[in-house]
Amino acid sequence: MAIPAATRPSRELTFTGLTALGGGVRSKGAITVEAVRFVGSCARAIATMSPSARRMFGRVLMLQVRFTAVDAMMIISGLALLIGALVIAQAHAQAVRFGVSEALGQLLATIIVRELGPLFAAIIVVARSGTAIASELATSRVMGEVTALEALGVDPVQYMVIPRLAGCAISVALLAVYFDALAIFGGLMATSLLAKLSPGDYLESLRMGLSQWDVPLVLLKGTIFGLGTAVVCCWSGLRAARTPAAIPQSVTRGVVIAMVYVFAVSALFTLAQALL
Repeated sequence: MAIPAATRPSRELTFTGLTALGGGVRSKGAITVEAVRFVGSCARAIATMSPSARRMFGRVLMLQVRFTAVDAMMIISGLALLIGALVIAQAHAQAVRFGVSEALGQLLATIIVRELGPLFAAIIVVARSGTAIASELATSRVMGEVTALEALGVDPVQYMVIPRLAGCAISVALLAVYFDALAIFGGLMATSLLAKLSPGDYLESLRMGLSQWDVPLVLLKGTIFGLGTAVVCCWSGLRAARTPAAIPQSVTRGVVIAMVYVFAVSALFTLAQALL
């Protein structure tokens, strides 16, 4: 029996899903290529930086480090003390139950120093500095400042991007170490009050849990977190459309991608440590 014409599947409708899928893949591919080109332009800008750009680089770098690291120390301080004390408080009951109270320092070294310290420092920088970088560069794009710099023969990447990359990389590395130091102090207070563990025993337990590679590892993770966050947020800001509505869109896009990047890199570090 013949199928009525009204109920026959249309060839156009049949391929609509495939057309949408192909368009999405093509769009994502174009964005990926654009991001890779941006990274390449950053490397080229570093290699061809002029003396005048280097002088400007130092001033912008100091401003970025002050905003990203110094201004964030109050938030980092409170969060680090709280996290260090909470981890010890949660672990205290189980540690006493199994008679391993002396291992609280090693627990803090494993969970806080190697993992949560760099991760929390990076998250705070994404929330504070990442949003500021994306919105500032997007505003510069919308207001025509980027076009004006290009017309004057100034490379916007050298002037706007490179100092922010270096500033964020340095800031997150330093904040990660600072977070770990305060978290260790918070754990010391928690063990003294809850576990009745003397400071000497706590520090000895912590020393047994740490290795000579922990500080370089924290600095490396912080540097990679900060550098990637700055790259993503700068790229998102500079690719904004020339409309005011593009500014919040650039900020949202940059922060979301930066958060995914931070957690993905942290997971890769953890996996590499487990395998090695």
